Amino acid sequence: MHEHPHMHGRSSIRRRASGFAVLAVLASLAFGASVARAAGPTIQATWPTNVGSSSATMRAEIKPEGASTVFHFEYVTEAAFLANGFAGASKLPSGSEPNIGTGIVPVLVTQPLGGLKSGTSYRFRVVAINSEGTSPGPPRVITTTEVGQPLQLPDGRGWEMVSPIEKNGGEIQAAGTIFGGGVLQAAAGGGAITFSSTYSFGAAQGSPGASQYVSRRASSSWGTENITAPAISGGYFESPTSGVPYQLFSTDLSSALLNNGRRCRTNTTSSCPVENPPLAGSGAPAGYRNYYRRDNGSGSFKAMLTSSDLGTLALGPEEFELAYAGATPDLSQVIFSTCAALTANAIEVPGSGGECDPEKQNLYEKSGAAPLRLINLLPLQSVGTPGALLAAQTRAISTDGSRVYWTQAGKLFLRDGETSSGVDGGLGGTPEFQTASLNGAIAFFTEKGHLFQYEAGGSVTDLTPSGGVEGVLGASDDGSYVYYATIAGLFLWHSGATSEAIAIEPAAGNYQPSAGTGFARVSGDGRHLVFVSSEVGLGNYDNRNAESGTPEQEVFLYNAPATGVGGGTVTCVSCRPSGERPLAGASIPGASFNGGGYNLPHSYKPRVLVGSSNRVFFSSSDALVAQDTNKDQDAYEWEAAGVGSCAKPSGCVNLISSGRSEGGASFVDASADGSDAYFLTDGSLILADPGAVDLYDARVGGGFPQPPSTIPCFGDACQPLPPEPEDPTPGTLRSTSRGNPAAATNGKTCKKGQVKKKNKCVKKKKHKKHKKHGKKGGHK
Repeated sequence: MHEHPHMHGRSSIRRRASGFAVLAVLASLAFGASVARAAGPTIQATWPTNVGSSSATMRAEIKPEGASTVFHFEYVTEAAFLANGFAGASKLPSGSEPNIGTGIVPVLVTQPLGGLKSGTSYRFRVVAINSEGTSPGPPRVITTTEVGQPLQLPDGRGWEMVSPIEKNGGEIQAAGTIFGGGVLQAAAGGGAITFSSTYSFGAAQGSPGASQYVSRRASSSWGTENITAPAISGGYFESPTSGVPYQLFSTDLSSALLNNGRRCRTNTTSSCPVENPPLAGSGAPAGYRNYYRRDNGSGSFKAMLTSSDLGTLALGPEEFELAYAGATPDLSQVIFSTCAALTANAIEVPGSGGECDPEKQNLYEKSGAAPLRLINLLPLQSVGTPGALLAAQTRAISTDGSRVYWTQAGKLFLRDGETSSGVDGGLGGTPEFQTASLNGAIAFFTEKGHLFQYEAGGSVTDLTPSGGVEGVLGASDDGSYVYYATIAGLFLWHSGATSEAIAIEPAAGNYQPSAGTGFARVSGDGRHLVFVSSEVGLGNYDNRNAESGTPEQEVFLYNAPATGVGGGTVTCVSCRPSGERPLAGASIPGASFNGGGYNLPHSYKPRVLVGSSNRVFFSSSDALVAQDTNKDQDAYEWEAAGVGSCAKPSGCVNLISSGRSEGGASFVDASADGSDAYFLTDGSLILADPGAVDLYDARVGGGFPQPPSTIPCFGDACQPLPPEPEDPTPGTLRSTSRGNPAAATNGKTCKKGQVKKKNKCVKKKKHKKHKKHGKKGGHK
């Protein structure tokens, strides 16, 4: 059977192309020329609908291209397809092939498919044939649903409520939603996570616009600590873009960086000191803008700048400003930005109002108790040059802090120990740092559309002599792999060789505004890349919305071959396992932001590609499994075949949230191995949760024993139970021939009408009748 498809949702390019084809035919006829020669049929689209437990409908759009065209569908199990392709596939319809005519407009054809096995994956395609050739369509997937399967979390996971039940009537907010900020970060090793909330609860010492908490897992529950620092009222300026006091945490959450509040809490003038008093034992000088490093084990604070660091400072506390710029993952080295001269070799450029020029920043590195180190020294210079910026939020600082990439006046530099070097491709443009190896020995930068590799010591290599680079998605930990995009597609460079990963350009959000803040993730070994795209047909899936026809954004995983170049596979991890077109799209969290102005965005990216790069976490507003019934966003996990509980050749998609919560759920972060997967939801997933937006962990092998639920009561029914009567012996039991035996007393049996009391048989007393009940739940 076939029919003409709806034109709604077809791209304007396609409409223009069809229009040009018609005009060309008319023009040809007008001049007496022959009509353009017919061609082999074109497969415009292929997708399934109505996928059930044992049946589905196969659909396709075919353009006959001017010649009489027939078609049929082929299908085979996924296992057979992986072994032999479509060799030996079943053909439908089984009789003669339907003819769809000779037109040049796409024709929608459909074919019912029955007799399928429940919970089984199949591959199918359409094959169109005319006198000019045979055109097989792309292979598509159909996965039938499993009958009557309740929600079962993958990998033996269990839900654990991480945030406390008692939250002072509040809830937990997502990262970036509290004054443009908020820190939500999981420990790499699992079993701990930090989060922000606009509500103060627990043992609070202060209550700014956002309080900060750390939850840790114990043997029987999660415990939450309020780590908000003491502060005076209004000590932190709360604007739509001010962010939250805590800036970021170390990878293991053992330490955290906190700013000490704004100058001029009323925000009416810039000429006043910080009014929050120094934290006890921190060594911070009063009134100066500063940062504290919190030891999350002991709860103690240490000022990043002490009086000895401010010894050469000419500015008073009312004129001094300081901003966090970047840090090593363990926070042992922190880079700060200020226009003030804090070292003898720094220059301070005067500005207005007694302060220095904020456009002429200096960069300083603080490492433990060591003196400040000025970063922005140009090559062969002994005095700093103001106007410096850290090159990027991600990987501009090596993990040991010895190498720092920075920019000054549009040029890129490396500070390696006590030596500075220029980093330039020699094209006379503005080099833009993209990423680097963890040790900083190899860096990648772009200049005039070219991607360059820089090796510390001076060697520069143009990896793209023809140019055309649109952006960089990321690099491996050792710098031997780097992924970049051009208008022609996505490319992988590995140790001197380049190969095309996919023949389309991924969405710009994967790499802009810089590699550090995009959505893309590259595995440590460089062989795996997660990215988002709305490109139609990528990964053998038709991602056009089933209702509107508009392409939806999906999450993809690229796996490079073992050799690193040449080939590779692309898997849509967020696409409907059934193979049906989506009703909504999917997403992964990008780099967390923490406000604007002096609260710069920090460099933490939630983990989405975990384990040995065989697990991907994401959020989807589409129902990818039958148990997702809330028609809202939910948190999901994809895992490769043979990983965890997955036995399907193409991988498995499963909910990690409930799929039933009225307000949905969103994935927020995971441990490095993926055993902890955290999400926010307003659903009550355990009996003790009274309802609110809470943080949950879908933990492998997790789930605590739940206390029995209490029976709710209302009004007077909530009174305590009356005391137990003195004589608990029931006096209303009726004797039957097979009833309870009579009570025995010293070997004797009490007579009828007697009961046992103090080892004696006494006459049974008659009980008075209860008074009638008044209003429900109480007594008159």
